[in-house]
Amino acid sequence: MTNLHDVAFIAKLNNHLKSGGVIAFPTDTVWGLGALPTRVGADALFEIKHRPANKHLIIMSDSLVHIKPYMANYPARAFELAQKYWPGALTIGVPVAGTDSMVFGGVRVPNYKPFMELCSVIDGHCLATTSANISGQPTLQSADEIRKTFPNIIVIDNAFEPMGGAPSTVAVLDGDNINIVRAGGVVIE
Repeated sequence: MTNLHDVAFIAKLNNHLKSGGVIAFPTDTVWGLGALPTRVGADALFEIKHRPANKHLIIMSDSLVHIKPYMANYPARAFELAQKYWPGALTIGVPVAGTDSMVFGGVRVPNYKPFMELCSVIDGHCLATTSANISGQPTLQSADEIRKTFPNIIVIDNAFEPMGGAPSTVAVLDGDNINIVRAGGVVIE
């Protein structure tokens, strides 16, 4: 079991991420893969998953406060949705400020204490993320499956409660218009 209170492990984790490394972690929906939200981190995720370059990654964090800088160009409606449904299984999709918009296409704050604890010890408190699988394959269901599929990553297995299993709802905003492109754990009213 991963100890996110161990100073030596936290240093190892941050050094791994800073060097372009990938980690796996549980969320409130499914297992995810993450790297720092930089082009180097994104490239590592695309490579490890064999992910097509035209599929966006999202940036996740433990709070709106930490993710807000990535939402600089978001319409007011995005902040209304964030305040209403975060933390939770809602991905808000629009180009992410301060990044390559061809790579990062949305933001999310999961409602899952172990993920929030992970973000609290990561430098910058944010991760570029995607589901834990080879692109086009089913999402991996356990830390053991992830270790077998991705042997060179750090697996954060500090889960204390079961995950939901369903992916997040993806709401893409065009101004104030909301288009649901994937139904998931949140129903927007």
